Amino acid sequence: MTRNVLIIEDSDDVRENMKEILELSSYTVHSAKNGKEGLDMAQKNNPDIILCDVMMPELDGYGVLRGLTNNPNTKHIPFIFVTAKSDKQDFRIGMDLGADDYLTKPFNGNELLSLVSTRLKKYEILKELMKNDLKNLEDFFANSEESNTSIYEVSDRITPKKIRKKEILFIEGDSAKYLYFLVSGKIKTFRTNEQGKEYITQVYKERDFFGYSSLLESNKYEDTAVAIEDSEIASIAKQDFYQLLLTNNELYGKFIKFITTDLSETNDKLIKLAYNSARKRVSEAILYLAKKYHTQIENGISFSVCRDDISSISGVSPESVSRNLTDLRTERLIELQNGHIKILEARKLIDLKN
Repeated sequence: MTRNVLIIEDSDDVRENMKEILELSSYTVHSAKNGKEGLDMAQKNNPDIILCDVMMPELDGYGVLRGLTNNPNTKHIPFIFVTAKSDKQDFRIGMDLGADDYLTKPFNGNELLSLVSTRLKKYEILKELMKNDLKNLEDFFANSEESNTSIYEVSDRITPKKIRKKEILFIEGDSAKYLYFLVSGKIKTFRTNEQGKEYITQVYKERDFFGYSSLLESNKYEDTAVAIEDSEIASIAKQDFYQLLLTNNELYGKFIKFITTDLSETNDKLIKLAYNSARKRVSEAILYLAKKYHTQIENGISFSVCRDDISSISGVSPESVSRNLTDLRTERLIELQNGHIKILEARKLIDLKN
């Protein structure tokens, strides 16, 4: 299968050299001489991979990447920065924005082809995992032999629905109608007190189920659910979910276990809110969010976050959150940059005392 590559580079010589190397290796190549032209071309042609210079007229590489990320149709395209700049700070900005890799000038043909090939292979693996997630969801709801209801009878409810960042999925007090499975993205649930202050009850990541507590315990959603970032969600109607539970004891047991785990986590959070200092609660909120973006808490990981979300999780005022974040940065435990937190000393942050 022929792969489509988009090169965005303002240097004619570099652009044409890259184009020639890739075409000789049977890639279909499109090229643009500036960021604005490249962004338009990416949105129209939906290439398989993009190689983009950092410093360009009209729109730089960072601006191109932001534009691609904000478009649900292009946000998943593998993106490689091509740059002569070797400063680590520039690399970090690009990676925080979502770049997949860097190719530093000067480079040879083998380096270019190897990087493009590697990134395309990794992207194919990710796409296959996405397919498996949906297949696993269907398998998870597959009935036992004695059941008459098939998941394929409700397949329209399994087709992922795309929702944008900050879009509300359901509101506290709404009738509970669906069980949700998060295919990609991040969802937060929160409750609001009489003064209108939000308290985040949970943050869900890819492959998480949510909404099951309300379906099993009451007829109304106990929280409000909103997308933290552009997301894809699969859902199954309440009555279909009930039917599957009634005919599958193993499935019923799994969701009871989910609820038990949720209650345990909630009790743990309440104890920490009651007895931990503001400094400790802010650090716990950072670690909690980090786990939603990474499989392991370790030095060097980073993730996007806003002060208000840390406040809503920790029960600490936004002003106090800012002070404590500044203190943690001064102590070189974290780094703050452009709405992102980078963990510098994971162990010290975990072991932080009150």
